[in-house]
Amino acid sequence: MMTAGTIDVRQEWNELTDYDRELYLDAVETAIERGLHQRFALWHVNSQVWAHDTCSFFLWHRYFTRAYERMLQSLMARMENVTIPYWNIVRDYNKQEDGSYKCREYGTCSSIVYDLGGKPTGSSEEDIYYRAYFDIEELGWIHQGPPIQNMWDDKQRGGTVRFDMLVERIPKGCSATEVSNLFIDPKHQEESSSLLSTKQNALNFWRRLQVGVHDNVHDTVGGFMRRPASPIDPLFFPWHSTIDAIGYLYEICHHQIVDIENESLPATVENQDWNWDNSCWYTPEAKELYPDARYRNSLSKEWFLQTGSESNSSNISIWEDPLIGSFFMNSDDLTWWNLLNTTTSNPQLGYIYSDNILPEVQELLRNDSKICPTNLKGMRRFSPTKTDRLQPRSSFTAQEIITDFVPAW
Repeated sequence: MMTAGTIDVRQEWNELTDYDRELYLDAVETAIERGLHQRFALWHVNSQVWAHDTCSFFLWHRYFTRAYERMLQSLMARMENVTIPYWNIVRDYNKQEDGSYKCREYGTCSSIVYDLGGKPTGSSEEDIYYRAYFDIEELGWIHQGPPIQNMWDDKQRGGTVRFDMLVERIPKGCSATEVSNLFIDPKHQEESSSLLSTKQNALNFWRRLQVGVHDNVHDTVGGFMRRPASPIDPLFFPWHSTIDAIGYLYEICHHQIVDIENESLPATVENQDWNWDNSCWYTPEAKELYPDARYRNSLSKEWFLQTGSESNSSNISIWEDPLIGSFFMNSDDLTWWNLLNTTTSNPQLGYIYSDNILPEVQELLRNDSKICPTNLKGMRRFSPTKTDRLQPRSSFTAQEIITDFVPAW
């Protein structure tokens, strides 16, 4: 599916050509018809504590989203170059707050919310209905357009539900200022910027990202997006591609030279306690279920992506899942920190973002070394034009796309 030395390029939804948007919709629709999309959502439901109540949140979802992307690429030959687009919600927030644009909320400022799922089928409060997936029931406006027109819930009812996208406003946490402020560690604001690249600060950043802009959008889109079954909504993966993109910029801002292939870390990172200040658990339940939760541990079936109750030791691991297990990268020595580097110097991932990723945030990061010590220097990527079609992945090598940059955190 992906060979060494090649790379996938994720683009913003509105930057895709009409053909590529249709191809992505077709791929998700095909995944739904084969039950693969729903299976990914079920794994998310059954991994709630580990994926959200421990400090694995960011890397867990990076791993999960990449596996979904690999699944889409496997469906048909014409889909082999499909990547999960990201959603420039910062741009859309600016439009919402700028009086010169005729948009006021999600539905009129972000085309992606209707491009993925269609407009709601009703027009009044009488048209608000329940849907249920995996015994999780939600009330809201029915969306049943492409690519989910053939997706059926537990009671064979079609579509998904969301809040009213013509009422819900894009939250302030999506502004460029608020997003860039996530890069500032409150515990170390008075210290030198060189300290910002430590593992402790990466954990703090991931937590702020999770409870900030990540949760803000899930909660305001509503419906299943605010529940464990959130991947059932086709907005989930583009939204998590966006969250990953923010983390991607953080890695560039706070990079250190790391020898991924030889699994060596700088001494300043290697010697730190991965369970710093018990920060790897955010809830008592997580601490009880995963007392040894440390990033240094491998992605073992004992505490990663299990079916059924997470405390049931008889559950199978993700790699044993007959439907989607093969899409998850696996090796005997795969560890969480293998997933930190999204350039092709890390063979476990092999994707990047187009160079105009979140330009509103980039502008702030380039001009303030306190929040971005590197000012994004050395950032060089493939930048497709509006009329370009994505070329086969084998056409782009790491050497052609990235220079002078090996991020770690």
